[in-house]
Amino acid sequence: MLVREANIADIPALVALRMRLFCEVGELDTPGGDPALWQATRDYFTRAMGEGSTRSWVVETEGALVACGTLALFVRPPYPGNLSGREGYVLNIVTLPAWRRRGMAGALLDAMLVYAREQQLGKLWLHTSDEGRALYERRGFVANTAYLEWSPAG
Repeated sequence: MLVREANIADIPALVALRMRLFCEVGELDTPGGDPALWQATRDYFTRAMGEGSTRSWVVETEGALVACGTLALFVRPPYPGNLSGREGYVLNIVTLPAWRRRGMAGALLDAMLVYAREQQLGKLWLHTSDEGRALYERRGFVANTAYLEWSPAG
């Protein structure tokens, strides 16, 4: 198992894994079911990687990418406990079903945590499934109910 930072050549695999994740959580019927979403996601990774607003890591084994995770980076105004305002949002951690329960998601998350410490990010946050919650809690993530969400479409 090789965990490494993703590069531009990995974007098709990142998109494919993200579409599979949407299928697993019931948001898509098939990975190719929404070509516009596929293209928009490809465009996002191309742009965000190029400008440095996102970092992704992959797990490569037997010549294939079988897991990935992404850290979207952003800056808010400084606040108590985070004078730089620099934060990261963890997303898109997904492992192909045949490769699960081998520590790959944990290895991806560990790579993100190392990066966050090196870059002195003030906070990482995420949304998780019930299945993934223990992984994050073991690494020190705690629940936070201090915010609300709104969607203009909602």
